Amino acid sequence: MDYILAYDFGTSGVKAALVDYEGRLIGDKECGYPLLYKGGGFVEQEPQAYWDAVCKATRTVIENAGIPAESVTGMSFSTQGLGIIPLSKDGEILYNNISWVDSRARAQADEINEKLGRHEFDAADVIPKYLWIKQNMPELYEKTAYFLDCTGYLNYMATGNIAMDYSGKAPYSADEAEVKRRLSWYETAGLDVAKCPPLIPCTGYVGNLTEKAAAELGVTTAVEVYMGVVDVTCAAMGAGCCKEGDAHVYLGTSGWLTVVTGKDKFPTSQPGIWQLQAADETKHLYGGCTQCAGMALDWAIDRFYHTEKEMFARGEKPSGEENIYDLVNKEAAEVPAGSEGLLATTWLLGEGCPITDEKAKAVYVGATQTHTRNYFVNAMMEAVCYSLRMEIDDYRIDSGGKEVEKLGAIGGGAQSDHWMQMMANVTGVPVSVPENCRHSGAIGSAAIVCVGKGIYKIDEIDRFVRIGKTFYPDPEKKAIYDRQYAIWQKLYPALKDVFADLY
Repeated sequence: MDYILAYDFGTSGVKAALVDYEGRLIGDKECGYPLLYKGGGFVEQEPQAYWDAVCKATRTVIENAGIPAESVTGMSFSTQGLGIIPLSKDGEILYNNISWVDSRARAQADEINEKLGRHEFDAADVIPKYLWIKQNMPELYEKTAYFLDCTGYLNYMATGNIAMDYSGKAPYSADEAEVKRRLSWYETAGLDVAKCPPLIPCTGYVGNLTEKAAAELGVTTAVEVYMGVVDVTCAAMGAGCCKEGDAHVYLGTSGWLTVVTGKDKFPTSQPGIWQLQAADETKHLYGGCTQCAGMALDWAIDRFYHTEKEMFARGEKPSGEENIYDLVNKEAAEVPAGSEGLLATTWLLGEGCPITDEKAKAVYVGATQTHTRNYFVNAMMEAVCYSLRMEIDDYRIDSGGKEVEKLGAIGGGAQSDHWMQMMANVTGVPVSVPENCRHSGAIGSAAIVCVGKGIYKIDEIDRFVRIGKTFYPDPEKKAIYDRQYAIWQKLYPALKDVFADLY
């Protein structure tokens, strides 16, 4: 049997997964690497640390699976986005990756936006970072032959070949109008477009492993490497979303929702909405990211279940459950839909979508003496669902009335049956959870290999994704949530000025 090495490459670590060509997860291993906080908004990572982690995780997962090295025949990467890694013409890495978390290029983003006459870029975007290097490190800029993103760097280390996929803000797109728009960014910023790598679609063949890379990974040079793509786009593949109208939600530290749309973008009603290139270059992903999803739940758990959390950390099981999340989900499931009037917001770090306000705060509203700790946790879970429902409402408005018919759910939060049933009840949309919902990035990477090899067409990749459970809306609870959601939507307008005063 042949296997795929599929990677989910995040901010703090990489998951290496061994997947067969029928979508079964055989094994996985995670290895970490640090973020380097250098002050003044500078946040970097060492590119070599990425590759070292990839090699260590790969060797471990293959050894644990007990498979022969020659049975691995495909490889692809799902990666964090918005990074830049300068590469010289001799193949030397000239500087650390400037992370998506980095904010040094705020002034450059403002400069480009002013020239464009509209808000197109934030400090996290790659083009302001290119301009920052040109203005602040001109010698480095001149020595740079190509600015790689994380996907490009990993493919370069694996194959020795240089490429970028459509999803980056390179001057490439499947859409001719988009090409012209992107070229105008570089012209406006005074940047050399030749420093952007050549284009390969995310399902495109980059090359076979070099002898050096194969030796470091513990496999053979027969492994074919396919381009891969940024995490949000790859996660949509891993959730089985490939046709127009398919949607997925991710519940990790943050939370996002995306809907597959057609070739043409449409005007958006909210500043926090983005439209990314989909894995299928003839489609886009409409969506937005709520800053705190799992983070908001963990915050509530730390405040209301602190003692039990410490007991679980010591290996104790105070109530028979296996971990703190099992206990919290059990007790939250005892709370009636709507938490008997208790509302919450998740805005611990401000918010990006469905509202866009860095001054927004997390609050509880409607607490009474009858509300116990499980109500507060449940209300926070409901708040995440309300945020994602609001993004669905935005899609309906922006698309001219199109509906989301089903949701795929991935990430650690998707392991909670209670939360997934709540999501279905709040949104009124069936929610399907893949078998390996915590590994959807890697499953998406494996799907890219399958498309690249011609095993599946890109619009039928849902056949590759194995669904574990589906949750259907309860009409009675949906009616309760409709009322609570309408009240919840009033919180931000009512508290906006208060948030500004507290900032």
